[in-house]
Amino acid sequence: MYFISFEAAAPIPECETITGRRCVFPFKYRGKTYNSCTNDGTTNGQPWCAYEIQRDGNAVPGKWEDCDPSVCQVSEACLTESGPDAGNSCKFPFRFNGQTYYSCARYTWSGQDYGKYWCSTMTDRNGNHVNGQGNYGFCGFCDNSACGCGCDQSRIQGAAAAQQDTNIRFGGGSQKAPA
Repeated sequence: MYFISFEAAAPIPECETITGRRCVFPFKYRGKTYNSCTNDGTTNGQPWCAYEIQRDGNAVPGKWEDCDPSVCQVSEACLTESGPDAGNSCKFPFRFNGQTYYSCARYTWSGQDYGKYWCSTMTDRNGNHVNGQGNYGFCGFCDNSACGCGCDQSRIQGAAAAQQDTNIRFGGGSQKAPA
């Protein structure tokens, strides 16, 4: 006679806020549904969750807090290191000048920031960059895989050369830099 023994796995801890409130998943915020902590709309660069939702699943305004990373599964975020909104998280994907970006994009406008990588730190409910209010920053170069810049220097240098060629062809045009 054989006996098979099963041990119960330790329960997965509930995701909580830094003050111990239980996160409610899924929740909706700005038209998107979230099944885990998010950096969307964060003002301090920390992932957050709703702890109270309305009947339609939308987060109750003001009823959210930063997630406790010791009990929540929090994915790495791409935080801006410099620029007008330094320290905030990038919002991917974002649309700007008719193009959708899933990672930090090369800043192709002239000036001291030319060639850096940038991202939007605020989007509207349709994913469009909110322009004109300083809602962008510059990503660290190859420091954070969540930013999507990549670290293959030969590929990056090739992309930089291709981007410079593109800039020459367009001659600056009417494309405006993020503001």
